[in-house]
Amino acid sequence: MKFHRTKYNSAVARFSAVSMLIILLFPAALLFGQEVQNEQKIPLLTIEQAESIAILQNLDVRASLAQYKSAQASYLSAWSSFLPSASASASWRRYDRDMISFHNDEMFRSRNNYSMGLSASLPLFSGGRDFLSLKEAKFSRDAAFLSYLDKSSQITADVVSYYLALVQSSMELQIAEQALSRALDEQKITDKRLSLGSTSEVDASKMRVQVAQKKLSLIQAQNNLQRSREKLCAKLNFPLDSTFVVDTTFTPPPMDKLPPLDNYLKQKNNRSVEQARLRLRSAELQKLSSYLNYVPKLSMSANWSWNDAEFPNNFSNVANEGSFSYGLSLSWTLLSGTSRIAGIESASANLSQNDAMFDNTLLTSEQSIREAYRTMTEAAASYKLSEAQVADAKLALNATKKKYELGSVTLLELLDAELALEQAQLQRISAIVNYYRYRAQLRWLTEK
Repeated sequence: MKFHRTKYNSAVARFSAVSMLIILLFPAALLFGQEVQNEQKIPLLTIEQAESIAILQNLDVRASLAQYKSAQASYLSAWSSFLPSASASASWRRYDRDMISFHNDEMFRSRNNYSMGLSASLPLFSGGRDFLSLKEAKFSRDAAFLSYLDKSSQITADVVSYYLALVQSSMELQIAEQALSRALDEQKITDKRLSLGSTSEVDASKMRVQVAQKKLSLIQAQNNLQRSREKLCAKLNFPLDSTFVVDTTFTPPPMDKLPPLDNYLKQKNNRSVEQARLRLRSAELQKLSSYLNYVPKLSMSANWSWNDAEFPNNFSNVANEGSFSYGLSLSWTLLSGTSRIAGIESASANLSQNDAMFDNTLLTSEQSIREAYRTMTEAAASYKLSEAQVADAKLALNATKKKYELGSVTLLELLDAELALEQAQLQRISAIVNYYRYRAQLRWLTEK
């Protein structure tokens, strides 16, 4: 897997610009009501806007981005093992008595001492440890980038869940309002029948209880809507009293339009799997590197120095009178107790652990994709069933209501028809929310 910093920077820049524009414009829409989608002139917050705002505002995403930048810097630092190092020095020292020094076969007495020097070194051979360290730093950088992308996807999935919860609360509020309106109409019919003597006081009392129950349900639905809105506002870092509406026009597609499971399973090597794979490869390099502790190191160095009791009049004297040396240095650790053996054992255990974790991550990824896909298809099928049930329940309620006006059915049958319609409508809402929630989860599970 290759990551190009230029491509990454441009993508982040474009994303940040779009997201910042959304953040700047959305509160203005909240304030002035310029983007309207309903009769109350309340602005609409789309699910795409919510995702973009959440990613830009979330602190965990910022922390993951900072971790990636740190890993990028560590990868850049790893290249220093292949480059020469150089340093310069200069010093002046004054003694409490005259010191004797020799220069050009002459003896000098002075309390001062001046010196300058240059040194350079270049590693020639380290048994391959530098190459392994470089590759390990690259794996760490790539894993940090995947972690950043995965964290962004997790935040997106969370926001989708909060958004859909608000969608569900909004639709349930509409059902509660409709149920109360029908209950009030049915109460008028019951009161009229009571005045004509065609129904009993018991039925009138039951109807009053039914109306009171619907009023309570409406208040509960309003409170649930406000709770869901506040949770989404907190996730988006909005004021809790922000006013906006969400899109409630979601419609799951027909079953024959859903992609087959194999399309998702082809992408089971998601970011979590790739991170586990990178950790496994890094563990393999660590084990190989543990054996290289037995290999000697070879380096080359060069030095130039100048030393005199008097400050030079010009730098040509310094260049002519300085001394130069160069050489090779070989170091080989012959005995270090049991530390190197312990390092090999530790690296081997770490490799076995990461190998098992990779296999488990791959298996878990496939299981999660299969389960999310099954739940999504069930939700799509449930939506089609609930659509038919809602249509059937409406017809049954209208027929029962007419019969109740004529006195051919009881109040209990009318209330049962009302309950059947409400249950069908709630099942329809649940199917819609579950479909889009698990579709978002599938997107997270298959993103790379």
